[in-house]
Amino acid sequence: MTTEMLEQDELLSLEAAADFLCVSKSTMYRLLDQGKLRGMKAGKQWRFHKEALLAYMQRDPAAQALANIPMRVLDDELDFFAGELERAGATTEESDDSTLEGEAGKIVQLTRRMVWLLYTRKGSDLHLEPTWDAGEEYTLLRLRVDGLLHETRRLPFRLHAALVMHWKDLAGMDRDSALPQGGSARFIFGNQQAPLRVSIVPTLYGEKVAVRTVPQRIPSLAELGIDNTRLPEWSRQQRGLMLVTGPTGSGKATTLVACVKERTSPGINIMSVEDPAEYRIPGVMQVQVEGFPRIEALRALYWQDPDIICAGELRGDAEYSVLAVTFAETGHLVLATMHAHDAISPLYTLVEQGVKRSLLAGNLIGTVTQRLLVKLCPQCRVVDEAPIPNDVRAAAAAGGFVIPDGAHFYIKAGCPSCHNAGMGGRFALHEFFEFTPETRAAFNAGAGPEELRTLAIQHGMRTAYAEGVRRALDGETTLEEVLRKAPA
Repeated sequence: MTTEMLEQDELLSLEAAADFLCVSKSTMYRLLDQGKLRGMKAGKQWRFHKEALLAYMQRDPAAQALANIPMRVLDDELDFFAGELERAGATTEESDDSTLEGEAGKIVQLTRRMVWLLYTRKGSDLHLEPTWDAGEEYTLLRLRVDGLLHETRRLPFRLHAALVMHWKDLAGMDRDSALPQGGSARFIFGNQQAPLRVSIVPTLYGEKVAVRTVPQRIPSLAELGIDNTRLPEWSRQQRGLMLVTGPTGSGKATTLVACVKERTSPGINIMSVEDPAEYRIPGVMQVQVEGFPRIEALRALYWQDPDIICAGELRGDAEYSVLAVTFAETGHLVLATMHAHDAISPLYTLVEQGVKRSLLAGNLIGTVTQRLLVKLCPQCRVVDEAPIPNDVRAAAAAGGFVIPDGAHFYIKAGCPSCHNAGMGGRFALHEFFEFTPETRAAFNAGAGPEELRTLAIQHGMRTAYAEGVRRALDGETTLEEVLRKAPA
């Protein structure tokens, strides 16, 4: 909207005023509540004089930040991201909003190009980091792709304040607050929706923005490559506790949701407790924890006649964990996640939280720990001629897999199909544990984690390291990647 349009003496609706200021409607309501913006109420509708909006813009921090940015700086950055999109096989026609103009419009356009580049590269996270390095100030943009952060651009620091203000507006945050804030935003690129989770925290050199993509489509077990594992059988049980564990960013929530999706049917009542609810699962009654404790939500499910309960993450709340296992004892199938780096330690975490060993041993269907490993491109992988180290052979054997004679690993070479990196996406590596009569007896008798792990391997369990070595020998990934993500 141009300055000339201000000469028209007309009132704008709340939606039109939000567009004029390049903010969300929730931000408009907050500005009104804080007395930072003047408007008039006509019935139930707000109306705004353009002069009042212009007065706010003139004293607004975002407007002041934009005033310090030469247009050529914005144009240079827009050109850079246009080139990056082209190299990624996308175009600015897909990312840009043709109705935007002026400095404020270019900040919006620049943000849209960054987000579209993240989606085009199939990345999961975007970081905008205020950086001071050897006397040089800049804003570092990094994208997480295939689990690794990649430096994408060092933007002029004079852009930083305007970019942060825009992200705050997108996520409905308080522009004036310097405290940590979280929120959500949504972009639309053509027919594709791009929901995002946004976090902003203060640092020594300014506010840092972290943006994570929120998947909207629930993949099938086959698409995740886990349809031939123990998980489908576990999730079809009538009662018991099934735990999906792993480090942050390992895809455990996606795996759990995929298992839940397979069980949805008109004859089954599935309910979940979620904080926050990211996926929308047809056929599941999802309880969003907001304004009340998680434990109260979980207790309430008992009276809702559930067949399957998705308890979410068991994260240190002892009462919550005990109740989740108790529900498994009372005849429900309980699915939950937990942060862990192996399949044995979650049992002892639950015991420390007050779950009786006998209760756990009698109701645990199984635990699975997963992490995501980068795939090796099948088009350009080559045999690694180096001999397999003896320590790798020994560690794999100790984990339940004996490397056959004559086997070899593969290394990456790089080709156009994998963008010359030798890698092509990620896959989930698993470690499964379920009780056998021997391991159950040992656990009930007080066996510690190492004793139980040794006994479980003797009875068929394979550690994540041993399974990773096996899959590296099959050419799915490199030994280097296994050592990085699933060390012995």
